[in-house]
Amino acid sequence: MTELEYVIKHGGLTPKRLLSRISRRGFGASVLGGLTGAAASSLMSTPSLAAVAADDFTIAIIPDPQYLAESCPDNSGGYYAAMMKWIVDNKNIVFTSGTSSFDANIKAVVGVGDCVNQTGDNNQYKNAQNGWTILDKNRIAFTTPPGNHDYAGRPDARSKLGEQFATGYFSAKRRSSVYGSGIDLGGGDMAYWIGSHDSTGANTAVMFVISGIKLLILAMDFFAGNAAWSWAYEVMLAHPDCECHITTHAWLTMKGKQFERTDGYGPDFYQMAAAPYSNSAAEAWSTGVNTWSNLVGIFSGHDIFGSHNSEPSSPAWFWQQVPVKSASARGQTVHQLFANSQQLDESCATSVSNANGAGQIASVFLLSRRPALGLLEGRMISTKSGNWFQSRTASFPGGTSWSDSETLLFSVPFTGLQKG
Repeated sequence: MTELEYVIKHGGLTPKRLLSRISRRGFGASVLGGLTGAAASSLMSTPSLAAVAADDFTIAIIPDPQYLAESCPDNSGGYYAAMMKWIVDNKNIVFTSGTSSFDANIKAVVGVGDCVNQTGDNNQYKNAQNGWTILDKNRIAFTTPPGNHDYAGRPDARSKLGEQFATGYFSAKRRSSVYGSGIDLGGGDMAYWIGSHDSTGANTAVMFVISGIKLLILAMDFFAGNAAWSWAYEVMLAHPDCECHITTHAWLTMKGKQFERTDGYGPDFYQMAAAPYSNSAAEAWSTGVNTWSNLVGIFSGHDIFGSHNSEPSSPAWFWQQVPVKSASARGQTVHQLFANSQQLDESCATSVSNANGAGQIASVFLLSRRPALGLLEGRMISTKSGNWFQSRTASFPGGTSWSDSETLLFSVPFTGLQKG
């Protein structure tokens, strides 16, 4: 029996002899660290997938809400809570801008980090927790990784992880207790807690079963280190029937390329040591993640238009959708998504009467899966103004790339693990 076969057969529990064979790199070829809950999850009962449903569904992605926690519109966190309430109230919004109209059917929410702007401000923690708790109370399961602002100061030591991710609301203990034996999402769909790399919420795994499709979502730490990536690889192997998606704070730049170590706002900018402590997106991809057989999607935020940006001349900072070919035997396409509108939140304009860039705050990216049509579609809305992003580019802050009408940003072929 090969090592790979052993991992799959035994639900991700790796023999001790493998642990001594970890190399400095190669996340696709080695495993490391504990797999909290993975063995149990492989035994749990899930809805039968024999008759695969074809219902469309949507994952709502939250781009860097840090200024909603701090100061937009003030320190009360009102827009933060209203954004989450919008998701609850509009989970069945009908989209009409694609090939055919359909019910959004929002079943899950995925964050990309920076839940607060400063970890030392308890009021920001309160605002963030109040916002995300709205989802908990309305049976909309969520997962989110930490961003650099969820650390105290520079994230040059993992011990600087903020209290809310270390032991508080976003910690593994707290989130696993919310998931319990599973969250009923309605319509026969479910969400399950799979496990975490350690007791914090820095690296966690959840599984959604939606429309007969199993989705494994791995929330990964800010420029995660070797041990975390190896743990994540083990979790993927333990769930071979799941589509694997990664959400992490920093993966694509606003230009749509994978973060390099020396990029503005890359690992070196934060004085983060090289592997095994941290890996840029380009390093993680090229040293193993590019070989993950079940990986089909990666979500991220973080990058902004500014003087420190690696490519400050580019206005393409709202969103990017960049497919990349996996080097796995399956050769599947991995859809990389960047979404970040934090600079709109930072300005926190109060005028929302016109779709001209003013007041386009508290944004949500809506990623829709259309199994019967084999499509993946993207839309982005300001939940404050109700205006839709019309393109990926807009001059800041008074751009005109918003519309009163729902706008389809992209529609690309996507069949998950069926055809890559």
